[in-house]
Amino acid sequence: MSERDCYGLPLTGAGADAARGYDHYVREFLSYGAALRALFGVADANPGAPLLNAHAAALHMAFEGAEGWTLAAPYLARMRQTMSAGSERERLFCTAVEAWSQLDFTSALAALDELTVRWPADLCAIKWGQYHAFNLGDSPALLRLGRRAAIAHENGQYVHGMTAFALEQNHQLEAAEQEGLRAVEISIDDAWAHHAVAHVMETQGRPREGARWLDHCAHTWEKKGVFIRDHNWWHAALFRLSLGRYDEALEIFDTRLWGEWPEFPQEQIGAASMLWRLELRGGDVGARWAPVVEQARARVGEHLFPFHDLHYLYALARAGADGEAEKFLTSMQHKANAAPGDAGLVWKEIAVPTGAALIDFTKGRRGEAAAGLGPLLRELHKIGGSHAQRHIFVETFEACATDTADASTIAH
Repeated sequence: MSERDCYGLPLTGAGADAARGYDHYVREFLSYGAALRALFGVADANPGAPLLNAHAAALHMAFEGAEGWTLAAPYLARMRQTMSAGSERERLFCTAVEAWSQLDFTSALAALDELTVRWPADLCAIKWGQYHAFNLGDSPALLRLGRRAAIAHENGQYVHGMTAFALEQNHQLEAAEQEGLRAVEISIDDAWAHHAVAHVMETQGRPREGARWLDHCAHTWEKKGVFIRDHNWWHAALFRLSLGRYDEALEIFDTRLWGEWPEFPQEQIGAASMLWRLELRGGDVGARWAPVVEQARARVGEHLFPFHDLHYLYALARAGADGEAEKFLTSMQHKANAAPGDAGLVWKEIAVPTGAALIDFTKGRRGEAAAGLGPLLRELHKIGGSHAQRHIFVETFEACATDTADASTIAH
């Protein structure tokens, strides 16, 4: 039994209802919709469909917390049992998800890269490839995949937004803005394109335009998933910080950035990042750190992504509990020793020393913090996150460096 998806690609082990359910998931995924969870029911009803179960596992792991891997387990088991019956394209996607389940994100990206060279019609696989490229700090792959999307989907919904963000992360700012605006002409609700254009305006120092742009787009986010709503509002708050409107940034924090889904790692790191920035700029955040720190404590020992861990560690260090951040750093070192290949080097040579510098910073050891952070700034793209997100490390370095002019020279 095999149906075809909305791109004409086969779905092994799926009937017509399952194919319609998968197509709905694809639209929700590409548009950052709020109804992604419907895929789990589709996969549960089709245990013999390897691709459906692989995507269900991927969705759970994209939660980016340990519980995501736990919830992915039954879907991974079905995928493994049935993937041999799938088409070559489906088997490649399953291979990527298997590598992902083993925390081998580099191999996951490689499988998706191969898949989308051969089947560029699979826009969903391209989007997942960009997800891994972003988390690995591989901006050339991010753009390569974005350009590939246009091969089969030029002027399709949500395609130009994918390319726009990739262009921005590769410093092609004018082209990125043009692509982002084109995306919104095609689909006004392309929240990822809204995000890409905001990145351009942030990078070019256009906070007034950026704030107006996101305010103009925000009405389309109410029907989106938590991640993009939180993250685009995070950018809106960031523009307020640049304008010195700290009260407005705090209002956005209270109403938009924290409390929708506190257990969600992306909400946790977004909240930590915003409070961190506010305090660096002299803002008073009151007691807002306390619930964020409690969530960070729940992440001790996971060590899935170095970018996330550095935010958890900072929250713990900022809380000041005796030895808590230091224990977290020791656990990161164990992760660095155990992780294989390039991933292990990123943990060992970048994440762990950055974490040590952050502890120094919160303890008032500003000279040690500056000495630790300075040499790492040009390598921090390897931990993942965007330019705008990683700029917090530059701001921290500049706050503690004894010579701000020298700090700016090194950082930029």
